[in-house]
Amino acid sequence: MSVKYADIIIDISQSNVDRPFRYSIPEELLEEVQIGSVVKVPFGQGNKIRTGYVIGLADEPNYDIDKIKAISEVSANAISVESKLIKLAKWMRDTYGCTMISALMTVMPVKEKVRNRKTEVDIRENIPEFQPIEELEKQQKEIVEDFINDLDIPLNVDSDDARETVPNTYLLHGVTGSGKTEVYIKMAEEVIARGQDVIVLVPEIALTYQTVARFSSYFQDSICILNSQLSKGEKYREFMKAREGKTHIMIGPRSALFAPFQNLGLIIIDEEHDGAYKSEKTPKYHAREVAIERARLEGAKVVLGTATPSVESYYKAEQGEYKLYSLTERVKGSLMPDVEVVDLREELRAGNRSIISESLYNKLTEAFDRGEQAMLFINRRGFNSFVSCRSCGEVIKCPNCDVSLSLHGNHRLLCHYCGHSEEMPDNCPKCKSNMIGGYGIGTESLEEQVKKIFPKIKTLRMDKDTTQRKGSHGAIIKKFREGKADCLIGTQMIVKGHDFPKVTVVGNILADLSLFDGDYESAERTFDLLTQAAGRAGRDELPGQVVIQTYQPEHYAITSAADQDYKAFYDYEMSYRSMLHFPPVYDMLGICISSENEKMAIEVSDRIAEALKEYRKSDGLKGSLDCIGPAEAYIYRMNNIYRRVIYLKSDVYENLTESVKMADNIVTSMELPAGLVDVQYDFNPMRII
Repeated sequence: MSVKYADIIIDISQSNVDRPFRYSIPEELLEEVQIGSVVKVPFGQGNKIRTGYVIGLADEPNYDIDKIKAISEVSANAISVESKLIKLAKWMRDTYGCTMISALMTVMPVKEKVRNRKTEVDIRENIPEFQPIEELEKQQKEIVEDFINDLDIPLNVDSDDARETVPNTYLLHGVTGSGKTEVYIKMAEEVIARGQDVIVLVPEIALTYQTVARFSSYFQDSICILNSQLSKGEKYREFMKAREGKTHIMIGPRSALFAPFQNLGLIIIDEEHDGAYKSEKTPKYHAREVAIERARLEGAKVVLGTATPSVESYYKAEQGEYKLYSLTERVKGSLMPDVEVVDLREELRAGNRSIISESLYNKLTEAFDRGEQAMLFINRRGFNSFVSCRSCGEVIKCPNCDVSLSLHGNHRLLCHYCGHSEEMPDNCPKCKSNMIGGYGIGTESLEEQVKKIFPKIKTLRMDKDTTQRKGSHGAIIKKFREGKADCLIGTQMIVKGHDFPKVTVVGNILADLSLFDGDYESAERTFDLLTQAAGRAGRDELPGQVVIQTYQPEHYAITSAADQDYKAFYDYEMSYRSMLHFPPVYDMLGICISSENEKMAIEVSDRIAEALKEYRKSDGLKGSLDCIGPAEAYIYRMNNIYRRVIYLKSDVYENLTESVKMADNIVTSMELPAGLVDVQYDFNPMRII
């Protein structure tokens, strides 16, 4: 038997070893080693035993056979990486500028075998019960039929050329309460009937429970869950069910995208606009983009569903890259809620300094008296205090970037895109009032005030603090759905996709908190949150009322959300992004250079910026390239690590990937000690770095 060889990626996240190394396969391991196997190999001058991943097999050596080392063993407790997922990892490495090992570790949400313990808690505990869903209304049935007709396009296309001509991504734009989940279920039924598998992504763990309950009404026990709150044993169990064909549906947040199905037919991304689909760790991938690539590799389809499509997705639908379907009416004949915008400046002038406006107070009082429920939403995920005037509503913005300036502890205002800095003013530049300052309020203080105003009602709070324990998301949702509380107070996790029939009043306490986060997507996030929040009211027979409280009632994100008019918002937002070269018109890259040594962080960032600005002038450049920075990061020093950023914008994505290679080459040429400087790349960042 001839000697075989394996190409192996070593489990070291350093760019200088981010390439396959060829090892020989001992005869006794020939049957065990295959693409995707996890192995132990001697590596480096000291032949230290390292973990590696087999990404290819070969019959011949690629250099001196006497210098080729042999694989020591195949890891007994490891889960192999499927060959299709290895291809996906390679694409992620090339697309997001990460190392191959980082990409491989990402596509392996479960990395080792774990024996289940008898004490494991049922992962479906605290999932609220739903009755089997009713037949879809005529409009939904037509949408399903159209989808299924499109899905009749052969899913097992082998030709790369054919794949390029077959559209595989569909955008389902349905108003809140229009029955998108029911459409997903009907599509999943069709795909499973063909013997194929389905992945359903949701942005938050809290939504997993409701989605599982809905799907369980149709598919009983053939559903698996994968999310961060599961134990290792539970994750392994769900992972193996998918791999062995014992289940056909995997539901969960971002990591569920990598379920090792052998015959994937459909990926559904619910609430596709949500920022939770963007990874904050390297590789900083977007689940939507990776899902589309995985579907392309496996001949599957992708359905993106939401009431508020991301600007990028709607833009691609307009360009013909996605196929657009629309659901314009709610099921059961329920009407969209009445939405009122309250100007908090007028409330102050009238002497009301409470966090609850007079209009919202009246609506809550009437709802509680009728035995109905309410939801109060406040977005506490702002990055930093923006500065505004309570008298006229003026927000202090960057003169260069048209984003709000962030207030830092040294009483200076800073733009995190261009580095512009100025002193915190004592008076409003517009109306000269001294009522100027930064925002600051949270869900806990809101709950305290609500209890004082309405002492007889029962409240539930849902935020990061109250959902840390396992099963807490589902427990809170179930309790509220069962009517054991009158008012649910929370952050954005309460406004996404939940269906509570008795909720008739929704209050958005401070819409401005997300409106001026200091980055270019703040208006989009605000519109999404307000529209989604409004969609929680009046979803059944009872009519809904929504109150949006704001100091910026004239802002287009506020007015469009109040009118539930996505197209009006999109058109205005696109004009702004086109003018300033922001995504999706241009692609964007954020480069973050960090080091414990401040001088070194400055030197490396300066060297990279100089090289990129020279590249911008080169003849080989395609299209245009804007280079901004380097400047201090949003949080300049974090755990005594100094962080500087460079932003690039281009109408040709290749310019950005080439910029990554150039930055890597600059760092390598400086021959810095290992670990002294870290460089990370974030393509189309959804948050300021």
